[in-house]
Amino acid sequence: MNAGILRRALRGLREHLYLFAVATGVIAAALVLLGMFALVVVNVRAMVGGWQHDVHVSAYFNADVSAETQALARSEVAGRAEVASVALVTPPEAAAWMSERMPEMAPVVAELGAEALPASLEVTLRAGHQGGDAIEAFADSLMATERFAAVDYGREWVARASSFLDFLGILGLALGVIIGVAALFLVGNTINLVVLARRDELEILRLVGASDTYILGPFLVEGVVQGLLAAGLASGLLLGVHHGLLVQLSEVVPVAFGATSLTFLPATMLLALAVGGVAIGALPAWVAVRRFLAGLP
Repeated sequence: MNAGILRRALRGLREHLYLFAVATGVIAAALVLLGMFALVVVNVRAMVGGWQHDVHVSAYFNADVSAETQALARSEVAGRAEVASVALVTPPEAAAWMSERMPEMAPVVAELGAEALPASLEVTLRAGHQGGDAIEAFADSLMATERFAAVDYGREWVARASSFLDFLGILGLALGVIIGVAALFLVGNTINLVVLARRDELEILRLVGASDTYILGPFLVEGVVQGLLAAGLASGLLLGVHHGLLVQLSEVVPVAFGATSLTFLPATMLLALAVGGVAIGALPAWVAVRRFLAGLP
């Protein structure tokens, strides 16, 4: 990069330090808002994903299905590519499980007898086959064998969880656009003030034949520096929020957030924040200076 551009960029930073700080603060605030939403989305996705891993498909055999056919069905289901594990639960095992987990039902189970409960297959699907559509297709394929009276997997819950995650994605995109546009507008106004304060310098540069790249260079350098500083500041603030608030919240309500601690933003999202900060810092500078130069004779 031309040494003259760097010298002019450093001089511009010194002479307009207040405006530089204001623009950096605006970018950082925008990135913090986006980062906080991203923190929520990342941890909600992890939490819902953990719940989905606990979703099991329970397939209840018809009463007239023999033990041999039940064992054959278990072997067939275990051989399917989407199945991680499958267990055959006999009526006595189902009765014992219900009596242990729901003691209030024990007298009813004892009165009806262990054989009153149907045998079933308890199936756990592999990762990548636990979404709403995949589970529904798997359940339908089991019902098509006509060996099962019912297949239960929490159909409504899975559908709602998938819809909620889709909604979060759409909301995040809309929020990013709104905050990004607002930040571009505010930073653009700040840079317009800098351009006006340096208009004599820019006019002289144009008169002596300086190229647009030479004139634009210092402003772009300043914008990149603003964006990187803002991204670093935002990352530090987000890390503080993560450790000081979200982790404490997970300790207060561990049932809602799961047994594991909440996670911070992955490296790809931190890189995206840095790229977004640079874009918010450099783009308004490019627009403001180009507009000013276009108005010169």
